[in-house]
Amino acid sequence: MLAQSAGDFAVRMGLRYVKGLGEGDWERLDLARRLASFTSLEDFVRRSGLDEAALSGLAEAGAFDGFGIDRRAALWDVRRLVQVRNQSLQLPAREAKPAFDPLGAFEEVGWDYRRTSHSARRHPLEPFRHTLAAHGLPDARTIAAGENGAKVRYAGLVICRQRPGTAGGVVFMTLEDETGFVNVVVWESVFQKYALLAKTVSFLGITGTLQVEDNIVHLVAEELWEPRVALKPAAVTSRDFH
Repeated sequence: MLAQSAGDFAVRMGLRYVKGLGEGDWERLDLARRLASFTSLEDFVRRSGLDEAALSGLAEAGAFDGFGIDRRAALWDVRRLVQVRNQSLQLPAREAKPAFDPLGAFEEVGWDYRRTSHSARRHPLEPFRHTLAAHGLPDARTIAAGENGAKVRYAGLVICRQRPGTAGGVVFMTLEDETGFVNVVVWESVFQKYALLAKTVSFLGITGTLQVEDNIVHLVAEELWEPRVALKPAAVTSRDFH
């Protein structure tokens, strides 16, 4: 986010996505960066003037990855550097930095979603597709290739819930995984039976029948359930009932 990419191509997400930074923080960052590019985490902490909470948020979001510092180490360094940035005499650190384990793929996505509500690194379900497959749960690409009338079980992240006023109580959901989307039809009787799950669970399991017409695939729900797998995906926010 702040330093140059090590490769030829990169996806850079604007710092405005990081939760906890205010308009005054953006102004200070913009002014400091116009004067000179940031050369290190220490330089950033000293010249940005951001408080510890804002700096910690940036560290958790991976904003300092370009300096060659992973997120746990950046969090440790931020808290130390904030304490010494106004000292006229720069003193060496009194204690050695702990050796932090790098974040796993699942943890990286979780930290991304916690601080920015999205991730450009990978989909939240990707790190444990193998686990889902072991439970007999196909991905969205497999569902899209299914046959009309097939009975399936699928688990994905709910990204949209809609209940049109003209649909007679039918609820339409869109679930996703790392390969695509699954459109789900939930009849009113099924929705009422599983109302709590339907309204609140972000990682949702569906048992139902595929309805394929003119190459458009819908999963007509018969049961809703909460998947029981070893890991939970990062929470995402769905767009509900608009």
